[in-house]
Amino acid sequence: MQLKEEVGKLVKLIKDTLFPAYCLGCDKEGEFVCDNCYKTLGKAGVFYCPVCHAKNNDGSCCEGCKNKISIDKHIALLPYKEDSLVGKMMHSFKYQYTEDVAFIFKKLAQDFFEQYNVEVDFIVPVPLHKRRYVERGFNQAEKIAELISKQLNKPLKKILKRNRSTKQQAKLKREERLKNLEDAFELNLKEEIDLKNKTILLVDDVFTTGSTIGECAKVLKNAGVREVVGFSVARG
Repeated sequence: MQLKEEVGKLVKLIKDTLFPAYCLGCDKEGEFVCDNCYKTLGKAGVFYCPVCHAKNNDGSCCEGCKNKISIDKHIALLPYKEDSLVGKMMHSFKYQYTEDVAFIFKKLAQDFFEQYNVEVDFIVPVPLHKRRYVERGFNQAEKIAELISKQLNKPLKKILKRNRSTKQQAKLKREERLKNLEDAFELNLKEEIDLKNKTILLVDDVFTTGSTIGECAKVLKNAGVREVVGFSVARG
């Protein structure tokens, strides 16, 4: 174990020497997010109705919005803007899988869940289509779900499958997003799991219109899940 730790320190030293990190917020050398920029991110969380985006205390659907989406509430760590520090962090994580940024997400999640209590049975990541997975080499939602699973000490269950390739959601308008993802997900149980009356934390990287998480939640609700809580690192 000690040898492994020493090797890890040596590898990090070599990486830091050959490929020094610069803060995504202020360009200071040393870390991808320096201490001063980390403090600007905040710890209060983002709580809005998933449909009409009305601000509330826990991210629940408004009474008039409950029949418009299959998730019961949505919570996020940070507000999202593409040209902000959060936007740069998400881009670095999603397209380069920068491990240092993943560590920042872990730290943010720890701070968040110390304040916000979440009672769930399973953690479920939003799936990537296998072709997109091969192109990228990893599923960013799955990486985040792994962090949250450890933080909450709840099992991670990869029980959803994207059954067809879809256009990138970021390039589409709201109505196009909904149509693009219609029936794009299905249940993928590789083991016997009782989903009846369970509460699931459904994890994605960024929440914008809610179309992706909403379609995944619809599949879970049809399988008997009682409550689906959407979770993302950032919310636009």
